[in-house]
Amino acid sequence: MKFQQLRYLLAVVDAGSITGAARCLNVTQPALSAGLAALETELGGALIERQRGSVRLTDLGRRFHRRAQGIMQECERAKAEFQRGLARSFVNMGVLATFPMAFILDFLRRFKESNPNTDVSFDEGDPMTLLSWMSRGRVDAALTVSDMVDGGEWVPLFQDPLVLFCAPSHRFAGESSIRLADLAGEPFVLRRHCERAREANDILNARGVRVASTLRTDQDQRALEAVRAGVGVTVAPRSLARDVECVLIDDLGLRRTVGVHMASWLEPGVRDAMVATLEEIARPFADTMEGPAKSGETGRAARG
Repeated sequence: MKFQQLRYLLAVVDAGSITGAARCLNVTQPALSAGLAALETELGGALIERQRGSVRLTDLGRRFHRRAQGIMQECERAKAEFQRGLARSFVNMGVLATFPMAFILDFLRRFKESNPNTDVSFDEGDPMTLLSWMSRGRVDAALTVSDMVDGGEWVPLFQDPLVLFCAPSHRFAGESSIRLADLAGEPFVLRRHCERAREANDILNARGVRVASTLRTDQDQRALEAVRAGVGVTVAPRSLARDVECVLIDDLGLRRTVGVHMASWLEPGVRDAMVATLEEIARPFADTMEGPAKSGETGRAARG
C-alpha cells in the first residue's frame, strides 16, 4: 500500500469522478485507475462503483475511506510538527556535579530570553563521565574543568580556587586566611565527589596534617548544610560558597580552571550565543573568585 494510492482514493471521492480526480492531481486517468485497481487488489475488494459521469463508494470503500482520511491527516500533522522542529535547535549540555547551580540557572534564564528557538537540557556528571559523553555525542557541550578536555573547543570562563568553608560561629570565621597546619584535628566534612579531593588529601598527608572526618558525602548540598550546622569544616571550590564563611588557605594552592567544552558539530550561531552568555555571567564570577574572601560569602556574583 502506498500513500499515492490513498491520495488517489481521497481525490476521487472529493472530485466525484476519476476524470476530475486525475485533473486535480495532475496525473493521467489511466495512471490513477491503475493505482486504484492495485489498492483494491491488495485490500481484496472493490472500493468504488463507477457510474455514468461519477463514482460511488462501496461498503468496503466507505470503511476504508475513513481510515485513509485519518492516515493522511496524521501524516500532515507529523509533517507540520517536523517542519516546525527544523526551525528549533536542541542542545544537551553536560555539567559538573560540583558546578554552582546558581550559574547554571542564570545561564538558562538569560540564554532562553535571547535565544527562544533553542532548547537546552542538562546532564550532570563527573569530569570523566562528561568527557566520555562528549566523545560519544551524548552531549553537545560541557561545563567542566580544563584538564578533562579532549578535542572540540575549550573556552575558559574563570579560575576557581579551593578555600575553606566554615560556620559563622567557627573559630576561623572572620579570618582572611589560615594555613594548612591550622586544620590539624579539625572535624572535617569530606566531599568525596570533588575532582580535587584526592589532591587536597595528598597535600594534607604530605604536610602531616590529620583531620577528623565527621561526614563523608557525594552531595554538595549536604556538605554545605553540615558546615553551616557546625558539624565540621570543608575544602571546596569558592564558587560553591552559600551562606558559609569563606577563608583562604595560604599554602594549599589548589584551583580549577572552569570553562565550557564545545563539540565541533555545534551550529556556529548557537555556539557563539552560548559562549557570549556564559562569558557574560562568568565576568562577575571571575572578579569574586580572585578577590579577598568575604565574611558570609554567598555567591552573589551568580545572581548578578
